[in-house]
Amino acid sequence: MSNSEALSEQERAIEVPVAEHTITMSALMDASSSEAGMHLLIGLSRSRKAWSAHQTVAIAWTAILDAGIRGAEARQHQRRIEQFVADGFAWLLARGLVGPAAEHAGGPQWIITTDGIEAAEQASVDHIEATLRLHAELHPALDASARPNFERGDYATAVFAATHEVEVAVRAASGLGDDKYGVQLMRDAFKIGGPLAATDDPASEQEALRDLFVGTIGAFKNPSSHRVVRFDSPIEAANILHLADTLLRAVDRAEARRGSEDAGE
Repeated sequence: MSNSEALSEQERAIEVPVAEHTITMSALMDASSSEAGMHLLIGLSRSRKAWSAHQTVAIAWTAILDAGIRGAEARQHQRRIEQFVADGFAWLLARGLVGPAAEHAGGPQWIITTDGIEAAEQASVDHIEATLRLHAELHPALDASARPNFERGDYATAVFAATHEVEVAVRAASGLGDDKYGVQLMRDAFKIGGPLAATDDPASEQEALRDLFVGTIGAFKNPSSHRVVRFDSPIEAANILHLADTLLRAVDRAEARRGSEDAGE
């Protein structure tokens, strides 16, 4: 049962102010942390001024009192509003969508950040969520072009740059010439007996690794080489960058293995 199902019809319909945004008590009661954060973000984007958690709760609770709710019920609603505001501000702070305003005697206040304004205008935090996925250290080859283009929101260029780096790394590590490129380069480099094949691994595993490289280049790099490719989902683009990171690290291991074999170790 949702939290709002315990409310009366009158309580469900109460309009509760959240900064400069208004939602029903029913929506407030059932809001997840992300939903609370988005409601707060919309309200903060409209006011562009600093808000404290105390101020936000106090104004919202006033709507409960104005609706004639008193006693234990009113206190219960106040606790739920406090939870809503705590969840919402914590979610926004974790994503850098709000930041501290100037010091205030009444306690900390929060103001919407530049990223928060953009997210509110788009009514989506997909780019922020996807960018958070790339906060972990990536292979250095992805830092020059792939990551910066992703952060600017140019996902197609970021994906092309990342998969191109895989192609460049495979050619350099394998010693194959410039006449080899794309899918054929991956096949020749990682085929059984190829320069980057892990000869000690079972044949099925060598073939699986080859197919992973072939599929990545064929699905994500080659299309961008021949036509305009758009990525509607930044999450998908971020996942492809992580895939490129995994492949680049596999190339590094293969190159080190090849060097050891050539040295007779």
